[in-house]
Parts: sequence; structure tokens; C-alpha cells
Amino acid sequence: GVLGAVLASAPAGAQEQGFTPIPVIKGVKSLAGGLSAPDFTVKDLDGKTFVFGDERTKRAHLLVFWSIFCEPCREEMPVIQRIADEYQAAGTLGVLAVNMDGEPFIDGIKGFMKQNKYTIRVILDELDAKGEQFAIADPFQVAGTPVIYLVDTGGRIAGSHLGRIGEADLRALIARMLAAN
Repeated sequence: GVLGAVLASAPAGAQEQGFTPIPVIKGVKSLAGGLSAPDFTVKDLDGKTFVFGDERTKRAHLLVFWSIFCEPCREEMPVIQRIADEYQAAGTLGVLAVNMDGEPFIDGIKGFMKQNKYTIRVILDELDAKGEQFAIADPFQVAGTPVIYLVDTGGRIAGSHLGRIGEADLRALIARMLAAN
């Protein structure tokens, strides 16, 4: 896929203001707010089937598209974990870490999660049989990593952000979405 090729071509060690630059596919527009969030069926890190269509109207969701090879993604994970922990008890926000690395890297992903004691549910994006389309990233028009999407309780896109986002900004987006529901 285009995304895989672009992600693979990121210059190693290139730094800009302390963050690794994000390779972005030009001309890919994020899904607009108000649109219905695409449904998808994938496996999670434990091999269990995850059907977003069953989950998306039970509560609002934060989807985080990431890779273990993406430095800004790894830098953002502690924030995502804190948010997941806080909202878990209330059950008002489901947090899903959509990993883009693919089957060969499952052990690496598991190791990364365990080493950092992250408990966020990781679901694995996967390419179709032709190796052309990602099950989640393509319908969500993800142009690079990290990307976040907020999906409200009506199953609609409430917002998105490409690149690393500050904790305060992310919390503000989530609070605004939950207040609007």
C-alpha cells in the first residue's frame, strides 16, 4: 500500500523540534466531522476478532493509529494510557490503539506494550489479500502516523488530528465531544 511505502521511507534519525518528522501522503484529507465512522472487523493483539460496528454506538471512541517504529507515536502512548485509565471506569470512552505494523511484528508490539505496562486495547490493521488496502487506515483516510480520530456515541466522526497532539489539546477535544453527546 501507499501508506506502507511512505512510512518505510521516513528518514531515520531525522529530528525537527525534538519530534521525528511524520511522512505524510500528500493530498489525503482526513474524514470530515459528522460522517459515519467506517465499520471494520480485525483481530486484536490476542487474536480475538474485533468488530467496530458492534462497539461504535455503545460509547464514544478514541482511535489512535500508530507504529512501534514511529517515535512520536511512542512518545504519545503514556498520554493515551492515562486517558484510557481515566475513562475506563466511567465507560464513556473506548480507547483503541490501531497498530499499522502488521503480522510479522506482533511479538515486537506485545513486547513494547508489556515492557511499558500499557493496557490499551491494541487492534491490528491488516492489508487485504491483494496487499493494497488497509482494513482501517484506508477507510479512515489515514495519511501517516500518529493520527487520532474521535468517534462520538452516534458512531460519527467528531474530530481528527494528524501528528503528535499535546495532552491538554487531546483532553479538550475529548471533553468537547463527550459534552456534545
